[in-house]
Amino acid sequence: MEFEGTAFRYGRDIDTDVIIPARYLNTSDSAELARHAMEDLDETFVDRVRPGDIVVAEENFGCGSSREHAPVALKAAGVACVVAKSFARIFYRNAINMGLPILECPNAVDAIADGHIVAVDTDAGTVRDVTTDQVFTAEPFPPFLVEIMDAGGLVERTRRVLDGREGGVTVATYSVCCLPGDGIGPEIMAAARVVLDAVAERFGFAVDCEDHLIGGAAIDACGCALPDETLDAARAADSVLLASVGGPKWDTTDPAAPRPEQGLLAIRKALGLYCNLRPVHVFDALVDASSLKPELVRGVDMLIVRELTGGLYFGARERIDDAPGAGVGGEPGVWCSDALEYGEGEIERVVRYAFEAAAGRPRATVCSVDKANVLGTSKLWRDVAHSVAAEYPQVAFSDMLVDNCAMQLVARPAQFDVIVTENTFGDILSDEASMVAGSLGMLASASLGDGTPLFEPSHGSAPDIAGQDVANPLAQILSVALMLRHGLGEAEAADAVEAAVERVLDEGWRTADIADDATPADRVLGCAAMGEKVAAALA
Repeated sequence: MEFEGTAFRYGRDIDTDVIIPARYLNTSDSAELARHAMEDLDETFVDRVRPGDIVVAEENFGCGSSREHAPVALKAAGVACVVAKSFARIFYRNAINMGLPILECPNAVDAIADGHIVAVDTDAGTVRDVTTDQVFTAEPFPPFLVEIMDAGGLVERTRRVLDGREGGVTVATYSVCCLPGDGIGPEIMAAARVVLDAVAERFGFAVDCEDHLIGGAAIDACGCALPDETLDAARAADSVLLASVGGPKWDTTDPAAPRPEQGLLAIRKALGLYCNLRPVHVFDALVDASSLKPELVRGVDMLIVRELTGGLYFGARERIDDAPGAGVGGEPGVWCSDALEYGEGEIERVVRYAFEAAAGRPRATVCSVDKANVLGTSKLWRDVAHSVAAEYPQVAFSDMLVDNCAMQLVARPAQFDVIVTENTFGDILSDEASMVAGSLGMLASASLGDGTPLFEPSHGSAPDIAGQDVANPLAQILSVALMLRHGLGEAEAADAVEAAVERVLDEGWRTADIADDATPADRVLGCAAMGEKVAAALA
């Protein structure tokens, strides 16, 4: 196992009561424990630590009470490894049980300073202070310990053996309906499949992927944007992984002609997917790629929760081609209307999801976005949002008008934690938020509801670059991470994919859309190579 990250340097006799204070031991939720890791010793730890970082400490790390909460808190906070002069025996055991790699290397501890970049190779038994280019040797992990850690710890390894996922009985197999779609879709899907295969191999499960048609490709093949065969396969699968749909080839003003986007709207509706999640996370390595100043975007980590099957996109439509008075000067002309419709139940279920999500996040804050000063549907939205908010006193809540929110996203994006809004507003705001992150090529999304969940990047099909191997596959790869977490129940595998993406970016690898003038030419990768690079980071 190889790790590279920033060193968090601490002294001797770091007690488990310091790693996770006793007042938080009434929960076993790893995310909740992570929010309070090292709180009494280093109150900035949780805000500063990033996936892959390394704790470096003096003698007797993890002394005190016998608590598995301590390694769980560190691991969930993003710590990849702990290097110490020595460990308390009980912490050493719990770390192995819970899958937190630990290494005793006194010489390295003496040399490494807080904030140094450190690289650890547990298999080779080396600790390298990248900042000073010093290498120290330790006892390498024996093969049996490598297997345990690769599985996520002794507890997870044992669970897999007992339920047949390892040990020669059976392997958990998940079915995924893959929809490559149009434009760059097949390229980014192929890159994501490489990563999915790599993470499945590492964590000991199998994924059965089957390609089906949607969008323009489906129109060309069978005359409709969502064939029955595709919908049947989606309903039968554990998850749907979609790439992109659309392109100028199928653009038309003929209301009777099929359009690629109809396939996307139809599959969401047919599967009952009413809740769309769009995480917007600014990676430290990409703060300069944003259209905004680095000081505005650093630390941005928001979740946009969008209602997905109501509103203008699904309301009644009417068109009259020769309507009296609709033309210029009162002449007959074309008249159209689109109905914006919502029932309180449609609103309540997505707002409730936003509050549940916020309750598990560090800032626990929801901002409900509407246009209640004008629209009747927004007034209903606000009434329902306030009613749900009253059930979550632990979550801070506010309302914001959509035009103000659009301004605030570029003026002070870091203020937002969870945004919940209706379909059209959410579509627009999430695309705006993508530029806070630096590129639409970095944003994944999940569509959840009553049926098979669907996961897709937030960007379009980019037909102008299709087939050139220059597309950014990271949003598709991060959609795989969302699928692992929300669709397949493989949360640790999801964490590993996200950490691999962050590691690749931290090492300076870029695709063309997120490269800048300072990016060396040999660090700019094509679509396929970026997928292979992330897969390699999972090994």
